[in-house]
Amino acid sequence: MTQSSPTGPGALRLIFPQWQGASGPSTHQLHPGVDAHDSQLSFNLGPALLELLSPDHDGPTAYVPVSTDTSDEALATVDGIYARDAVVRQLTDALAILREAAPESVVTFGGDCSVSVAPFSHLASVYGDDLAVLWVDAHPDTGVPGDSYTGFHSMALATLAGEGDAGILAALPALIPPAKILQVGLRQWDAEGIAVKERLGIKSVGITDTSADSRRILDWIAGTGAAQLAVHIDLDILDRRDFTNLPGNGSDGMRIADLVRLVADVSTVANIAGLSLTEHIPVELMRLAGLLRDLPI
Repeated sequence: MTQSSPTGPGALRLIFPQWQGASGPSTHQLHPGVDAHDSQLSFNLGPALLELLSPDHDGPTAYVPVSTDTSDEALATVDGIYARDAVVRQLTDALAILREAAPESVVTFGGDCSVSVAPFSHLASVYGDDLAVLWVDAHPDTGVPGDSYTGFHSMALATLAGEGDAGILAALPALIPPAKILQVGLRQWDAEGIAVKERLGIKSVGITDTSADSRRILDWIAGTGAAQLAVHIDLDILDRRDFTNLPGNGSDGMRIADLVRLVADVSTVANIAGLSLTEHIPVELMRLAGLLRDLPI
C-alpha cells in the first residue's frame, strides 16, 4: 500500500479550538506572565497557529464555534463534567458540520483532546469495523464522570469506546470497539483512568524510538483487520528537547523524528483517514498577546 494522508479534495480540515475540556485554571497552573482568563483559554489559540503553519490545503475547511466565556456559570460542573453545557453544545456543532460535509477523511486542529471525539466518531460511522484508532498521548484519556478529575479531555477515549456520559454517548453517530484502539506513548496516568482502560481491554505500547517498536504497532494494525486509521496526537507526547511549549520538565517523551517515522510507517499498511493534533499551548504568544493589550496600539 502506498503512503497516504488525509489531505486533498474531499478531505475536511476541522478547526476546533475547544478549551473547556480542561478542568479549570489550575490545570495549567496559571502560566507565569499569563493572566487567569488567558490561562484558561490556553488551548484556544493553538489551532489557529497550527492552521497558519500547515501546508496549503486544497479541500474544505470548517470552524467549530467555541465560546470564550470563563464565568463560573459557563464553566459549571454538571453530571461530573466540567463546563458540560459548553462541551455538549460544541460537540453538537462539530457533529452537525461533519454530517453536512460528509467527509471521508478529516484533519482536526485542536484544542483539548476531546476535539477528536466528533471526527473519530464520524469516521467510525463511515468505515465501521474497517477503522482502527491510534491514540498517541502521554495520558490514557479513559476517565469517566464521577472521577476526581472532571475535565472532559480526560474522558475522550473512554467516550469513543462507549464508556461515559449517557447523553453524550447517545449523540455520537458511532462508537469504536476497544479492541480497535491502541494507545501509544502512555507514561502519565491516574489509577481511575487506568482502571477503566484495563476493564475495557484497551492495549498500549510505550514510547516508540526504534523500528522494532513500530513493528509492534504494525502487527497490531494487521491483527485488527482494519484498512483505515484515525490517529490522535496530543503534543504532550513530545520530548521537551524538541518542543518546549509543554507542561512539566521531563525529557522522556517521543522525539519529533520518531513521531514522523511512526506515522509514515503506519501509513504503509493502512489509509490515514483521520489525524488530530491537539493541546498546543503557545505560552510565549499568550504573553505577547497580553503585552499587546497593554500597549497604546
